[in-house]
Amino acid sequence: MKSSGRGWLALLPAAGFASAMGGAGQLAFALVVGLGFGLLHGASDLRLVAPARRLAFLGCYLATALACLLGWQLAGRVALPLFLLLSVWHFAYEDDLLADRLSSLALGLFIVGGPAMLHETAVARLVALAMGPDAAPALAAWLARLLALGGVLALPMLLLAAWQRRCSWLAATLLAVVLAPPLVGFALGFYLLHAAPQTGVRQRLLGTPTFMAYLYLTWPILLGAAFFTLAGGLVFVLQEHTGIRALFAVLAAFAVPHMLVLPRFLAPGAEVALRSDAQVIER
Repeated sequence: MKSSGRGWLALLPAAGFASAMGGAGQLAFALVVGLGFGLLHGASDLRLVAPARRLAFLGCYLATALACLLGWQLAGRVALPLFLLLSVWHFAYEDDLLADRLSSLALGLFIVGGPAMLHETAVARLVALAMGPDAAPALAAWLARLLALGGVLALPMLLLAAWQRRCSWLAATLLAVVLAPPLVGFALGFYLLHAAPQTGVRQRLLGTPTFMAYLYLTWPILLGAAFFTLAGGLVFVLQEHTGIRALFAVLAAFAVPHMLVLPRFLAPGAEVALRSDAQVIER
């Protein structure tokens, strides 16, 4: 999709600047691009549910989000691996960027594992912080190594797919995800390879011809999400101070209901439309 290429060009200078700034700049980039821009596509979840079921949907959605925060508080060592596995499945299942299911699985593995390929030690540190103070260093190192292996297995298939389709923006994105510091790389991969294409799909399904029209339609949900982020994230920031655990916990609190609750409330035909309309690489 041409807009994906433009998005990569727009984010490239910001990603480079954030990478050069060090930890604070990289966390800020992950917050704005990964948690902010990245979750825009989920803001329209409510609009995909039949009006008669929206109250029940909101109740289940909020209850699941709160359960995620509680689970992260009580058992971060279990919550993080489960969240990573669920994310791989979601990216592979929902994103039809590529022609075959094996390539889609490679995409899911890469979005999660690509940032660890050249930065395994840094990812292990992030994983340990995300799981909490009782996380075993050996477990964090093992998870980082597993993520790196997933990225190594996935990258050749995705580069081949980019070459076959003459899709330069995809190849450039893949390399940027690998080369950038982990938080920046993950934010780039999540946004450009999943969230941005899915936001375009949502715009078409909801009949919003422009991005501003999409924001106008979803702003109440976005406002509520902002308050939820501040309240939920503050709890973890006060405990851990780096912001890493807060980032992952709040991201999971938004993502898990999006992945598990929404499919059970979708209006008839909406799930098929979501997947069949997600062909974003120009063939």
